[in-house]
Amino acid sequence: MSRPIAIYTSYNVRYPLGGHVLAELHYIVGLKRLGYDVIVVEESGADWAPCFDPVRREMTRDPQSGIAQLVRVLQPFGLDKSWCYVDSDRQYHGLTARQLRDACRQATLLFSRGGVNWLEEFADCPVKVFVDIDPGITQLKMSDKPSPCSSGYASPHVFDFRFTIGERLGRPDCPIPLRGLAWLHTRHPVALELLPVRHTPEAKFFTTIMSWSSRPPLVHNGIAYGQKDVEFMKLLDLPQRVGPILEVAISGPAPRNQLLAAGWRVTSAGATTTTVAAYTDYLGGSRGEFSVAKNAYVQSRCGWFSDRTAGYLALGKPAVVQETGFSEFIPTGEGLFAFTTVEEAADALRQVNADYARHGRAARRIAEEQLDSDKVLGDLLRRCGLPVKC
Repeated sequence: MSRPIAIYTSYNVRYPLGGHVLAELHYIVGLKRLGYDVIVVEESGADWAPCFDPVRREMTRDPQSGIAQLVRVLQPFGLDKSWCYVDSDRQYHGLTARQLRDACRQATLLFSRGGVNWLEEFADCPVKVFVDIDPGITQLKMSDKPSPCSSGYASPHVFDFRFTIGERLGRPDCPIPLRGLAWLHTRHPVALELLPVRHTPEAKFFTTIMSWSSRPPLVHNGIAYGQKDVEFMKLLDLPQRVGPILEVAISGPAPRNQLLAAGWRVTSAGATTTTVAAYTDYLGGSRGEFSVAKNAYVQSRCGWFSDRTAGYLALGKPAVVQETGFSEFIPTGEGLFAFTTVEEAADALRQVNADYARHGRAARRIAEEQLDSDKVLGDLLRRCGLPVKC
């Protein structure tokens, strides 16, 4: 009996940074574990130079750097020939146009993470599943009127099932508009074999990797929903409370001198995210994670939970992260802490350091019980009436 086919749309070739590629890989490997033949498909989008070269740190029309990384990460799973990239000139790399058309017609589902790809071939997939990974931002940028798909944009309106990692979207106290659509809840999966435990009690720094501010605030009903810079500055003096144990790898125009003067250790996000190996080594060599969330997630209490935090937990690294409402669904207080004030953040860091081994074990246990791709993706597929290998 043939295996069902999942057409998985990704953002690996255009943005081949380690953390992003690993987040996609958890879905790809997770679907394969559940019995699917996965075909990874991406298209260039509408931009003239849609691809980021992580070595040269520049945008380019040439997709070869991203393609090479995609093939490298797919090869261990036998998927190095199961991909297609359609470039800015509409040339097909990997699968041919005919092969992709046939695969879509034979597929069981189209799985769109983030909605940043659309090809006319996708319309032939019988079941279309959309996963929103930027809750609140996705909906605020939409209108109530159904919008068509276009290159670089898969409209949630055309999908049969819409999921969001914002597990509080739809709650009466969550101000995010639903745009007339039913949003089901999910969370980032972790294919646990990709992140075995790395026990490093000698590690000193709680770390994170972040973009300081990637876009202007979005305004809804007179409220501005901003980026991480807004929340980070509220915690500027945290090192003065807990000592020099905090490191942040930043991209974007951050006030680095001000952070250094306040006691933060600051490094570049570029070096930590060049490849999947560099990214996992950075997380794996950390004592744990300390991180703020985007102001939009904090203000809306949408329940967002980071794929990066999921990675720290899987590696056995305790995480102290800003509350967005996720603690209603994922257990906190051991291995994982949700803070709302600088005092709560400092107390959580002290608790972790007081019994580091216990909190490390608890971190991995949370990943196994709450984030395992077999459970997360298995539940998602079953809710869509799709087959799952038991």
